[in-house]
Amino acid sequence: MRIIGLVLLFVILSGCSMERVPASVQKNVPVFEYSFSSCEFHTFPDENISLLPNIRLIDCEVDNELAPETVEFEFTHKGGEFFGKQTRKLIEDINVETNEFGVNYYLNYAPDRGVQDSLGRWCCWNQSSDVPDSKALLPDILRAVHIDSDGGMVYRASWNIRSEPKGLAYILCGLGGMQHSSKTLGRELLNNGWAVVYLYTVLNVPDYKMEVPLEGVDPVLSAIEIFESKYCQVITATKAIRKRMEEQLPSLVRAPLVLIGISAGALNTPALFNELQDEVDAVVLVAGGANLFEITQDGVFTNWKFTNNNGNCFSNEELDAMNEQYLATPSRDPYFLAQTLSHDNTLIIHAKWDKVVPSENGDLLWERAGKPERWIYPSGHLGLFMTFGSHAPEIAQWIDSKVN
Repeated sequence: MRIIGLVLLFVILSGCSMERVPASVQKNVPVFEYSFSSCEFHTFPDENISLLPNIRLIDCEVDNELAPETVEFEFTHKGGEFFGKQTRKLIEDINVETNEFGVNYYLNYAPDRGVQDSLGRWCCWNQSSDVPDSKALLPDILRAVHIDSDGGMVYRASWNIRSEPKGLAYILCGLGGMQHSSKTLGRELLNNGWAVVYLYTVLNVPDYKMEVPLEGVDPVLSAIEIFESKYCQVITATKAIRKRMEEQLPSLVRAPLVLIGISAGALNTPALFNELQDEVDAVVLVAGGANLFEITQDGVFTNWKFTNNNGNCFSNEELDAMNEQYLATPSRDPYFLAQTLSHDNTLIIHAKWDKVVPSENGDLLWERAGKPERWIYPSGHLGLFMTFGSHAPEIAQWIDSKVN
């Protein structure tokens, strides 16, 4: 027990000090314009339909070999009011919104101490897939909705109801969704007047040392396709949720927009920024990196094993050659799109001894971004997030300094 206590003390103390590296005088990397195929999913008619009072369950499922997912929102009814079955919180609205970005189920809880909380699930279908008709998106005779989709994202949102929000801050969460770090930073931003959206941007929820087949003639293009699928889901989900938030809070149309990527979320953020570009006022990347082909193999939480058409793992020599090809093939990987980030309005935060998103890949991200401002904490990945309560106010202050 004493050893464990000493380890925890070291983590806490080391996480409280950090090295601040100011941005380089000027961006010292060339900026290339890359052209990617657009993220296209099935579109739906513009509609927003209340599901009250005939709703008991919303069940959303993604059947995917790499990223299977089941999400259930279940409700109870008492005295004419609706409550979340797990949260037991009073619910005011339960809606389904459809538009060019897909299908968005969301609910608003009753405000609590001046704060409105919301929970949602965005669903998408590939262009080649069959899609449900409008009737299938609504409750059946058992007051339940059952949706099978090709992809989806869960999100939460919070905002103050007593004043117009300062702006909209997206927190792209890491593996496992809303962990302590996301909640802590979100509360800090909410207290500072921001409307906050937490987007569950998991690249995957993988098994350790999971075998990932790279099938087809070119395994590198297969790997890129796997990553591109998730990038496009994050991009399109963000647009869908932003549309919904601006309908709920019209002042957000003209307000600042901030992107914050945490761990796996930071791997997706450059792709999202590249899509929105001038609409974004500031970017914070926490424990991110560049070169997903390498990160997914070397990260201690993933440690993927890529396999060929025969189901055999590639040799180290083959993987080295594939990595070279990967870095020579433009994609939405941060390796390429970090250079599009605003030099003066980007903050990169790293843990010096990170093994989850290896620190070498974090250094590469910073270099590919043109060496913007960087904060380096003397800790590992988990140590950084265990002490996030001491970092969140500084991050919020940095954001305010760039937006104001």
